[in-house]
Amino acid sequence: MRILSYRELKSKIDLLPLMEQAFGWPFIPDEFEDFVREDPRVKNGPVGFCALENNKTVAYVGVMDLTTRNAQGKIEKVGGIYGVATLPERTRRGISTALMNKAHEYFAEKGYNLSLLNTSETIVAYAMYRKLGYTDASYFPSAYKLVGTDKPKTRRAKVELRLNQSRMLKVFDAYTKGKTGFVVRDEADLEALKKNERLNAKQCMMSQRGYVIFKKEKNLVRIRELVAINTNEMSKLLDAIEAEARKIVFARAILDPRLREIYRTHGFAVLERGHSVMMAKPLTPGATFKETYGKQFYISSLDHF
Repeated sequence: MRILSYRELKSKIDLLPLMEQAFGWPFIPDEFEDFVREDPRVKNGPVGFCALENNKTVAYVGVMDLTTRNAQGKIEKVGGIYGVATLPERTRRGISTALMNKAHEYFAEKGYNLSLLNTSETIVAYAMYRKLGYTDASYFPSAYKLVGTDKPKTRRAKVELRLNQSRMLKVFDAYTKGKTGFVVRDEADLEALKKNERLNAKQCMMSQRGYVIFKKEKNLVRIRELVAINTNEMSKLLDAIEAEARKIVFARAILDPRLREIYRTHGFAVLERGHSVMMAKPLTPGATFKETYGKQFYISSLDHF
């Protein structure tokens, strides 16, 4: 077995069955290359590590260079793991473990204190992550509601479909003041999010002091990120989303307790612990997720990796 970085691969097409079978990702080399060139989290790194047998890629572990804010209010670079996949006939041979260790070596060389990943306790890989030294770091509350015919009336003059990037960044900065974690966002980050998630003006509602990014999926409206500087704005934006929904509204990764309470007052069922979990592995002695980020850690589902 050989281990190469994504950038060293001569042919990328072998990643298609890995990504499709493991995640349902429609891996298209040209489109993935756009992601590699433009996304700040991967464009200056190896992108991922691949295991090759007989010149065929049989496993993959993606790596990201993540920018966060720590409890001291300083920028903290950490490693991010994504896209862990092995062909079914090559599982239980230590291949993924070897690739994970390679990723950890890369993060250590960069001087990162932590490696983070998002997973679920219900999948087989969760046990492997624990053996590699990962522990549960943050759970992601979710909320859902079956919308009836008595939908709230929204004030359309103050809530409109648009995507104003400069205003969004100002609101986001104000909303995340005092928070830690995935709260460092600039024009390049927002531009990458727009392209990766295919965001457009029809998927964003804005008020003067808040915005909500959402996605319509048949009878479901999925809230990707709801940000506002006060609870009145949060409530107004949630009213607007309910007015858009045909049957169901769903949101995940609601780490702000004020926002969770708004969902409750709007009749949403709130699950304090969803299926997803963020896991963290210390890469340097004494480093812990809790001490790095304190009690104000924040991430939205838009930032999941």
